Amino acid sequence: MKYLWKIKLVAVAVCVLVISIAMYTADNTVMFLHKALEKGDFKKAALLNSLLAKEALLRSYRVLKAWEELRDPQTGLVPRGKSAKEAYWNAKDTAADLFPFLLLASHYLDKNSEHLWLNTLSKEQSICGPMPCSIQFEPFKVMEEDLSDIIFGASEYSKDGLLALAERFGQGAWFERLEEIMQAIMNTAYIETKSGKISSVSTEVNGEMLQVLTRLYWKTNNEAYLEMAERIAEVYLFDLLPNNKYLVSNYWDFSKGEPESAYFRLRDHGSEIIAGLAELYLLEKVKGRPKAVLYREPLKKFLDHILVIGRTEEGLWHNTVDIGTEKVIDHGIVDTWGYILNAYKMFDMAEGAAVYDEEIQRTMRSVPTHPFYTWEKNSHDGYADTIESMLYLLPWFDISECHRWVDEEIKKMFHMQLASGFIKNGEYLDGNFIRTAFLYAKYKSQGLTIDPWRTDVFLGAAYDKTKKELYIYLNSDMPWRGIIQFDLPRHQTIWNLPFEYPRLNANPEWFVVNTKENYKVVDLNTGEESLHSGEALAKGLVVDINTKNSPLYLKVSKVLVESLPERQKE
Repeated sequence: MKYLWKIKLVAVAVCVLVISIAMYTADNTVMFLHKALEKGDFKKAALLNSLLAKEALLRSYRVLKAWEELRDPQTGLVPRGKSAKEAYWNAKDTAADLFPFLLLASHYLDKNSEHLWLNTLSKEQSICGPMPCSIQFEPFKVMEEDLSDIIFGASEYSKDGLLALAERFGQGAWFERLEEIMQAIMNTAYIETKSGKISSVSTEVNGEMLQVLTRLYWKTNNEAYLEMAERIAEVYLFDLLPNNKYLVSNYWDFSKGEPESAYFRLRDHGSEIIAGLAELYLLEKVKGRPKAVLYREPLKKFLDHILVIGRTEEGLWHNTVDIGTEKVIDHGIVDTWGYILNAYKMFDMAEGAAVYDEEIQRTMRSVPTHPFYTWEKNSHDGYADTIESMLYLLPWFDISECHRWVDEEIKKMFHMQLASGFIKNGEYLDGNFIRTAFLYAKYKSQGLTIDPWRTDVFLGAAYDKTKKELYIYLNSDMPWRGIIQFDLPRHQTIWNLPFEYPRLNANPEWFVVNTKENYKVVDLNTGEESLHSGEALAKGLVVDINTKNSPLYLKVSKVLVESLPERQKE
């Protein structure tokens, strides 16, 4: 323990050096990667992807270490930002956008610090109780807030933070906290509507609630979740939309039956209701519930209408539309464009059709034609959201120029990181930097992870869709022994979903193994073959990197085998 701080300092210094080299070589790496993919050289592509994945993880590690130093010594919580005036924890920012991704990073990159962030979750819960709260540091004080603000913070924490953890890890303390908060929000339902009581007049909150409640119902079959989700949806589908030109205002006065705001904001989280309504409709349709028929027409009118009035000629989304005139009043381009398009893909999947595929692809292809666009006024959060927008859709629309755009665009976000590890001024949105960097690293490794992670280990993968073969590259500067863990179909193992669909705060599935199927692993250096069950690969393939067999190249493919020797199932 005496020299632990020195070891951490050396590790961070190594990260800075490696990232500096990576920045210098990144342009060539991306160029060579896409040339390799064009030629079908997936072995080389896996190697090059390892370089890109490595940079993403090293940068996330540095953010984690920087914020570790800002933990409040009394509570173990982290502040909203580095400045003295932001020395407090709150639900809508710190809990929603920062803390969950520090926990995520620690789980994969620094298991020795994971307990700190699990303790943070426990401490927040013990201080606040069922409903999240804001906590001032030095002197310690639970801050007073209006109920509407408390509910807003709770919905943000649930959908952007805890739901993101549940999407990756499934059951755990975060999932229990998620259910506790959602129950607390439902218990506050005090807004009278024609469909029954709901908890907010905010379209953003109600959209977030729909997304969380729908996924919780898939997982638990708790009818209370579905009943509240349907109540919220019917307020919008049967009352608000038909009486508001099939647009939604930011706030609605349900007692008067009229909007409190004259604008429909597509920007950022103003569009949460679009994804929320589509996600519930998908559930209703797949479950064969009679309400799906009632929901379809108003939902489709809504989707069709905003396609016409809310976009540029190229298919990108504008920030804000005036509901009265149906004219664009803020011509800025939405960085969360893919979050909106997720709803269109969900609708198509519910219908078993390709009604909106052409429009989705038109937008996707348009984005790379704007290489110099400064998303959200050159904010790293803007780049994070637009990159994630593309990553959510690429599993369904394999467009080469869009893949390359992701590799080019993320460099701009990476270059905003300071030598200290913080992003620009060091605020809660640093968590979104980790969130996107991890999505990118998983994309570059096709969902694979290693344990233990170490700063000098490289892992990358590339998938040949034609031959259905996964190529893996693993290397390290020093001898390393550990496991490569393969991803599972988390939509099924975590949520009980019948199929995967694009949704907010999820982690896209790339190469996944089925625990009931078998796989052949070929060592491309030696030609040695071995058979493994999907269950064994999910637990981890044991590998050993040393000076004799490094680097390691593997090729993985599914095989039909009735049974495997017990030693290969381990």
